Amino acid sequence: MSLRFRINLLLTVFTVLFTVTVVKIVIDDTRRAIREEMEGANRVTMQLLTTVVRDSGTIARDGDADDLLLEFLRELGRVRAHDLQFFDSDDKLLYVSPPSVYKVGREAPAWFVALVRPQLPVINLPVRGGNLTVTVDPSRAVLDAWDDIKNLVAAVATFLVATNVLVFVLIGRSLRPVGAVLDGLQRMERGELHVRLPRFPVPEFQSISHTFNGMADALEQSQAENRRLALIAQQSSDAIMIHDVDGRVSYWNPAAERLFGFPAADIVGQSVRLITPPEREPELAAQSERLQARGVIDHLETRRRTRDGRELDIALAAAPLVDPVSGDVIGEISTMRDITQLKRAREAEAELAQNRRLTQIIQASLEEERRVIARELHDELGQCVTAVRTIGTVIAQRTEGTDPDIHRSARTIVEVAGHIYDTVHGIIRQLRPSALDHLGLSDALEEAVGRWRELHPDMIFTLDVEGDVSALGETVNITVYRIVQECLTNIVKHARARRAEVQVRRIDRRLLVEVRDDGRGLTEPEAQRATRFGLLGMRERAEALGGQFTLDGAPGQGLRVRVELPLNPAVVPPGEATA
Repeated sequence: MSLRFRINLLLTVFTVLFTVTVVKIVIDDTRRAIREEMEGANRVTMQLLTTVVRDSGTIARDGDADDLLLEFLRELGRVRAHDLQFFDSDDKLLYVSPPSVYKVGREAPAWFVALVRPQLPVINLPVRGGNLTVTVDPSRAVLDAWDDIKNLVAAVATFLVATNVLVFVLIGRSLRPVGAVLDGLQRMERGELHVRLPRFPVPEFQSISHTFNGMADALEQSQAENRRLALIAQQSSDAIMIHDVDGRVSYWNPAAERLFGFPAADIVGQSVRLITPPEREPELAAQSERLQARGVIDHLETRRRTRDGRELDIALAAAPLVDPVSGDVIGEISTMRDITQLKRAREAEAELAQNRRLTQIIQASLEEERRVIARELHDELGQCVTAVRTIGTVIAQRTEGTDPDIHRSARTIVEVAGHIYDTVHGIIRQLRPSALDHLGLSDALEEAVGRWRELHPDMIFTLDVEGDVSALGETVNITVYRIVQECLTNIVKHARARRAEVQVRRIDRRLLVEVRDDGRGLTEPEAQRATRFGLLGMRERAEALGGQFTLDGAPGQGLRVRVELPLNPAVVPPGEATA
């Protein structure tokens, strides 16, 4: 049953009930009015007739009273709604009042007459020589009341029909947007969340349209968000697992299939203990208790078991799954990532850091040993060579004119001692440059470059020092010196270069060292095959201090060695800490 039909039916029922009530009230009022009218008319009639009968008896002579009364009744005809009958003393009917001509030929329905007709007695008025009967006839009054009620009912029926038609049309026009609303709801039920309702002129339907469109927007956004979340879960590189409070798996994404080897169809509905090693079950119980208490696990390094029995090192993050309606924890959401290679890398990195520290300690020890050897060579061997040279000089002077052979031998001893002295000082400079201890890094580098200029006058050596490099510490000083020393040695021996440039710059808390040449260059494979005391040694020295070592260049275009060292006073090199 449509809403329009129900509204019209309800309106009709109310109108009919109202009409019945009104008709009942009208009938009651009509009955009362007719009775009052009849009773009033009856009193007037009886008064009139009584007066006439009395006066006729007084005026007329004996025997003429009946004739006089009969003549009066014939002239009178009817008295409103009363039927008059005159009988003589022998009950012979002498006179009957004529029928009413008002609405002649029409009568009200018997049921209506029975409802409204009053019950009034027949009055017998005795007269001389006869009897006058007065009978009340309310049929015309009843007929008038019936006509009035018919008109009322006809007006109500006309009003009812007109109202129903009007209401039917108006409701039809007003409810026209209902079709659009129903169509929108049906399309949304089919999953067409992009559907929207138009604007309606009726405020109530416009409110429905606004609410519907807002709901559709929210549902569309929610569905899009759900699709994005589902896509993220499906395409995530991390294994995602959802299980209930009893540990039964309810979701298993493709990354989890790849990581553990279990297809989703094989593990969904199974216990999470299927991938948990036995020794990790207490940890699993503690994790479940924490999540039941609304806690969150951000990063937990643990182990899980694959389908083929292998155990993997994984990083696990978990959060409780909360029912949005009841607020109860109904499960857990876990993400797992394989960190087996990461842990190996960490171990390798720790081992590399330990090796670098060991290398730095060894280098520091080597430098200390070189310093000791250089000091011993300078103090012991140097003094001995100087003494031998002095003695040879004295002998040569004393035997210059007396013994030519001894004089020549003494001169040879002096020359050999001088050569040994120069060689020892060269070895001392190689072991430990004295300028580095007494003058600083800048002067030590200037001395080293100057020595290369003397040894190779056909090459151009340049040195550029920028910034304050006077208080860098012994470890940084010797590292920079050895790197420059190794670079210049390689250039002279292997590069076939005509020019070598050394640049040392201090920029804030960084020290940049660059050594460039215009020689034949060096390829990366050659750099990888370099010996421990070549490029590899320079790289290790730089990385031991937390620096960076890079090579730039191409065959035939020279080579640039670049080292960047951090200058952090909070970090004390192991060699200096030991010292």
